[in-house]
Amino acid sequence: MNAHVIDKPRWKLAEDKANALTRHYSSPPIPVLEIAEQNGVNVVFADFGENSEAVSGFCDFRNARIYVNSADLPERQSFTMAHELGHWLLHRTIYEQSPESYPVLPRFSNPNRHDPLEKEANKFAACLLVPERLLAPVKNAPVSALAGVFGVSRTMMEYRLKNVT
Repeated sequence: MNAHVIDKPRWKLAEDKANALTRHYSSPPIPVLEIAEQNGVNVVFADFGENSEAVSGFCDFRNARIYVNSADLPERQSFTMAHELGHWLLHRTIYEQSPESYPVLPRFSNPNRHDPLEKEANKFAACLLVPERLLAPVKNAPVSALAGVFGVSRTMMEYRLKNVT
């Protein structure tokens, strides 16, 4: 997507949307696959072949599918599903206006890392996978233990702990 579609990330929108989807869950990990399906999106675990090391996943808006790299670790797959679901829920109407400009989620040197839409999708994913209301009571536990309980990478948990309000 072109960064000019929105000027800056809508943090509250991303967080509120994720919170609305997780409010019925009382313990981690959050079932991202189930949430995607409840929102009309089919998740496909795919072998990206020679692109496997470069691509984590992408959202196929036309066919309501999220493709996830089957070679990735489960924690990375969960993040990819959550990130792409964020695009589906937050950016679908934007995509419909400009379908040719939507990128896949590259793993390295992402030229879109400063794109407000990518930042929104990342915020949505973080809030979906690690809801603040579930993290708050246990936030002083070791990072690696929390990552295991929430089914996310240590890096994701460190990010979330630094960015909860």
